[in-house]
Amino acid sequence: MSETTDFPITFTDRFGKHYQLSAMDIFYVEADNIYSRIICQEQAIHIPYPLSLMEELLPDYFLRIHRSFLINRYFITAFYRRTVIMANGVRLPVPEKKYHWLKHCLEEPGSNASGNS
Repeated sequence: MSETTDFPITFTDRFGKHYQLSAMDIFYVEADNIYSRIICQEQAIHIPYPLSLMEELLPDYFLRIHRSFLINRYFITAFYRRTVIMANGVRLPVPEKKYHWLKHCLEEPGSNASGNS
């Protein structure tokens, strides 16, 4: 998907309830076995989609920092060697092998994170 595309995406949770979200409503997506959990400002939505499908559906500014996490780069408030801190205060792990890749991604124009190492 394009960096600038931000149209509403409809998700159906595990119980059949429908949600319409903009990608910019999503802080991060967490893998939960064959499901995923979408984390937003005021809610968490448990959906029956694997993280790999979410990676395809969401815009390029979502970064796969870990096998279990796909994060919205615009909601990173701090970046350390082994951790990112999201706007909701949650700390997410960054594996050593992803550190340099993520640092490079965050140094690109348009990033909101501070690249502390």
